[in-house]
Amino acid sequence: MKHKKLLTAALSLLLLTGCAENPDSDIIIHKDMEKLIDEAQQTDESRVEVADFQQYDHYTAELENEGLHVTVHADADVDIPQTEKLSVFRVKQHTFTDADIETFRQALFGDAQLYDGILMAQKTKSDLEPQIADARASLDKEKAREPKTDREAHDRERMMQELQKYLDDLQTQYEAAPFEAALVPTDGKLQNVAEKLATGENASYWQWLYNLESEEVVEMRTSDNHASLYVSNNPDRGNCLCYSASPVGTEFMTILGTLYKHNLSNAKTRVGSELPLLDGGVDPSAKLTPIPGDSAELSQADAQKQAEDFLHKVGLDDFAFSEGGKYEVYLDLRTKDGNQYKQTCYVLHYYRCFDGVMLDQASGSKFAEDWEGGSYRKQEWGGETVEFMINDTGIVGFSWNTPLEIMETVVDHAALQPFETVRDTFEKMMPMTGATQDPEHTGAEISIDRVTLSYSRISEKDSFDTGLVVPVWGFRGTRKEVYDGYGMNPTYATQMAINAIDGSVIDGILGY
Repeated sequence: MKHKKLLTAALSLLLLTGCAENPDSDIIIHKDMEKLIDEAQQTDESRVEVADFQQYDHYTAELENEGLHVTVHADADVDIPQTEKLSVFRVKQHTFTDADIETFRQALFGDAQLYDGILMAQKTKSDLEPQIADARASLDKEKAREPKTDREAHDRERMMQELQKYLDDLQTQYEAAPFEAALVPTDGKLQNVAEKLATGENASYWQWLYNLESEEVVEMRTSDNHASLYVSNNPDRGNCLCYSASPVGTEFMTILGTLYKHNLSNAKTRVGSELPLLDGGVDPSAKLTPIPGDSAELSQADAQKQAEDFLHKVGLDDFAFSEGGKYEVYLDLRTKDGNQYKQTCYVLHYYRCFDGVMLDQASGSKFAEDWEGGSYRKQEWGGETVEFMINDTGIVGFSWNTPLEIMETVVDHAALQPFETVRDTFEKMMPMTGATQDPEHTGAEISIDRVTLSYSRISEKDSFDTGLVVPVWGFRGTRKEVYDGYGMNPTYATQMAINAIDGSVIDGILGY
């Protein structure tokens, strides 16, 4: 499924900035936030200004760790923001409100009547009948199988029990399912997941959302099911607002969520196609059908103007264009006709800016996965991103993931480390942190083509509630794992993020 592929990709990128071999290094463990703020407020002659970095426009290096089989090649442009100062901000994740949702509803649909998308997505009796028939056939086949050993008999009995339970669950759903999907006008208000689950109505859907740790959700659709707006507040996984539109249906919105952002740098062009495909992990051999009327003849400049007009309409004027282009995009529509669809559109990424400097989250996501007592808990705080999908019909996709709320400016004019200090840290640590995490791989080849100074959010230890936005150096490029002497497909990402204030390496999983 798409979300599993996206999560795997996200975790792979996070591992690239993991801790070094030497856990006692102050470069790694020096994470005291109060001390960080104190350093940002320094006023002595050691203070470095942004203007002092303008002399650096290129960085080259050849590094190697023979013991870990890591080679690092750097031939990179150095991007310095055109600003007089860099600051430190305290932030938290913004929780979507009904007022927020109404703003986007008006911007996307105007006064059009919308309907409860959750009820429209509810399975009908005719949807469940083929599943029940398949489950019953599987159970009958298992019953007819003659075991040859005690082990086979044990496995057969267990399988029959599981199939019977699955069949019973489907039968329960069938008895509660409507003959036709309900078309109920929506008020567009967030619904509490735990409270809806307690009612027992559409229980399988609400149980699923509850298991995903969603606290509040709302989905609204047009009557023809050609456009949908989905909003979720999920403190553990991240809040999100997603819009999808196509003439054959809308994407499977509840899967999109906070990890949904197309990785533009890793798009691949299929044989017979002129445009790279953003496939979301679909089977490479799958046949993809263009949506009816598929067309994106507008220019990228026109697409960006549409995006920026929309951002202004919904009050997101602090966002600026970062990257984008024209692509073919696989759509996770899950239509009843069995086709897998693609559409041609511009995919555009926008990031929040502070005085013209982007918060592009070069330091990765904060991630935790553990057991608390008898309960499994997974938490992630990803980077804030706005993504547009735009073709000749207009905006056909929009997502705003893990939105931020600015709480205060902690340091207005931050003191920074000299570039030489940052460079030395990179050259010392990259050959160690770049080591492969896969025991079957024999090495890694890292190539840095861009060094950036931008904003990134770091987090307090053990806290997913608040974070600090700080200036960060991002060393970006490709990483290619080596297996049995051969290089594997490279992935493009930030290979190392270094705090520009205290010079510490930021761990992409811990988030600090």
